[in-house]
Amino acid sequence: MKKYILYLLLIGNCILSSCRKDIAIDSAFAPEINLHLKYKMFGDTSPFSNPLSMTLTNTTEQITYQFKSDLWGKFTLVQLLPGEYTISVTGTLTAAEVTQVTGKNAVDGSNLIGFKSSVNFKQGETPLLSDIDLILPTQSSLIFKELYYCGSRTPSNGSYRNDNFYTIYNNSDNPVLLNNVYIANTENYGGIGVTGPLWPGETQGEYKHVYLQAIWKIVAGENPVYIQPGQSVTIATMAAPHNQDSQYNLSSPVNLIDADYEAYSSDPSNKYTDFPAVNMSRAFWPDYGDLWRISVLGQGMVLIQATKEEFSGFGTVTLPEAFQDPFENEEYWLCKKVPVKFIIDAVDLIQNKTVTNTKRFPPMLDSGFATVAGTYTGSSVIRKIIGNKNGRLIYQDSNNSTEDFEVSPKAIFK
Repeated sequence: MKKYILYLLLIGNCILSSCRKDIAIDSAFAPEINLHLKYKMFGDTSPFSNPLSMTLTNTTEQITYQFKSDLWGKFTLVQLLPGEYTISVTGTLTAAEVTQVTGKNAVDGSNLIGFKSSVNFKQGETPLLSDIDLILPTQSSLIFKELYYCGSRTPSNGSYRNDNFYTIYNNSDNPVLLNNVYIANTENYGGIGVTGPLWPGETQGEYKHVYLQAIWKIVAGENPVYIQPGQSVTIATMAAPHNQDSQYNLSSPVNLIDADYEAYSSDPSNKYTDFPAVNMSRAFWPDYGDLWRISVLGQGMVLIQATKEEFSGFGTVTLPEAFQDPFENEEYWLCKKVPVKFIIDAVDLIQNKTVTNTKRFPPMLDSGFATVAGTYTGSSVIRKIIGNKNGRLIYQDSNNSTEDFEVSPKAIFK
C-alpha cells in the first residue's frame, strides 16, 4: 500500500510539474491577437479572392513568423515571443477587382501591401494593430533590376567601393523616354539602427515626400533617348575595368567598361579618369565629391520622373539638427524634398534585416526593404524573375522589396 501511495504521489507531482511547465511556456508569449484587415469592400462586404499573407519579424530575437488570413482578411496571431516587430502584409487583387476599386479598366491584377515597423509585443499586453492599412501600390514601367552598393575586398583584403552600379529595366510592353528620369539616393543619417528623422510636417511611416541627398539626371542632352521593353541600362559609379586592371581591384566582381552611364563629376579638381560611358548630369548634390558612392550600409534609392519645370519646383530643406554632424559642412545636410507622386521606383536599402527602424520610405513606395546584410562582400540585390513574355523577362514588382529582391552572392552586371 505504501508503494502504491508513493506511486500516486509521484504521478501527481509529474502532472503538476507538467502543468506548471505548460503555464510557464504559455506565459512566455504575447497574448493571442485577432486581426481583421480590409481593403475597400474586400474583407467587408466581399471576400478576397485569395488569403492575405503576413510576415512578422521579431527584430529583437531575429525570428520570423508567417500567418495566412481567411478570405475575409481575418488573422489569428498566436505564440509570438515578446520583442520589437516589423510586420509586412501582402495580398492580390484580380484585374476585375482592380477595375472595381479604381474605376479604371485594368488589364492585369495587382498586389496589395501593408507595412508597420517598431511594434512592441509584450507579455500580458495586446499591441494596437488596427492601423495597418492595405494599399494598392503604383505600378511602374521603369524599375531597379540590380543594385550593387556594398563594395568588395581587394586581393590584400582592403576595402573597395568604386565598383558600385545600378541597373534599371523597362518592365513594360512599351518604350519609355529616359530624358525626364533621374536616379537619386536618400540622406545618410546616424549609425546602425539609428531611427531616421521625423521631417517637419510629416507623419512617421506616412511620408508624403522623399528627402534626397544626391540626384543625377540620367540623360544630360536634349536628344530623345528611349529604353525599349526588356532593355536594361546600367549606371556605374566609375565605368572602369575594375577586375581587369590591377590599378583598380582584380577581386572586384565586375568589369564596368561597358556600362551605359557614369556618375562622373566634371570638375577641374576631379583626377579620376572619364571613361567612355555617357556622363550623367549632376542635378542636385550640394556637397559633391569626385565620386558618387552611397553608404556600403545601404541608403534608399529612387527613380524620379519629372520635367525640368517640375524638378525646379522641388524644395530644398535642411536635415533636422539632431542628425547633423557638427564637423561636416552646412551643404552636407541640404536635401531635395520630392513629392512621392514623382517617384516611379524606390528600393529601401538597409543595413540588415533587424534594423527596420531605419526605413526611409512610406509603404506606398516600398513596404519592405532589401539588403545584402554585409559590407565589402561583392554581393548585390537583384529582382526576382516571375515570367517570360514573348522572350522578354518579367520581373516581380509588388512594391515590397523584401519579397521582390534576393541576394546575388556575386554582383552580375547585365
